[in-house]
Amino acid sequence: MGPAGKRRPRLVYKTLICFDADGMNHESATAIFAAALLCSLAAGSCGGSDTRPAEWGYLSPMIFQPNCATVSCHSAASAVSGLDFSTTDHGYLSLTALWVWIPLPPDASSGPAGVPCGTVEGTVVCERRLRPLVTPYDPSGSRVVNMLRARDAPRMPPDRPLSEADIELIERWILNGGCRSGTSCGPDAATSGIGG
Repeated sequence: MGPAGKRRPRLVYKTLICFDADGMNHESATAIFAAALLCSLAAGSCGGSDTRPAEWGYLSPMIFQPNCATVSCHSAASAVSGLDFSTTDHGYLSLTALWVWIPLPPDASSGPAGVPCGTVEGTVVCERRLRPLVTPYDPSGSRVVNMLRARDAPRMPPDRPLSEADIELIERWILNGGCRSGTSCGPDAATSGIGG
């Protein structure tokens, strides 16, 4: 009992148990709300249609940032494999325009014409674009999907795979062209009959 004989809220199984003035337990209402929320989030994998937008402006903050931009993986601080999903812009560039610096042989004085080069600690390095992780309109040919599904690639995220509904939404975004947002995005493949 708390001060003046009032009941204090208590934490049980990480669920706040509340009591009203009559001492009625509202744990069941919390459980019902949680179950309804989980069911609505999983609608895409329960046979219902996924109404979430297949747009990078949604995918980045709702799927990639919370699942991939962790301190030890693809955050601005660590950027494992050069991938940074900490912001919408960094994430989009990481998936579609990944590049690396390639050191030139010691006897080379400069890189190829038109290729950005620089000197780092006495070594000449030049920019080289790698294959993008997203191949527009081709989910099965996109390396990011193959990593999410662990097809001929290590599963990402390695510790907690994405839900099937989230992976299908990413595939739909790629099928739509993998565009950033706005008018450059074509019609949604799920609603226009494209791809399936």
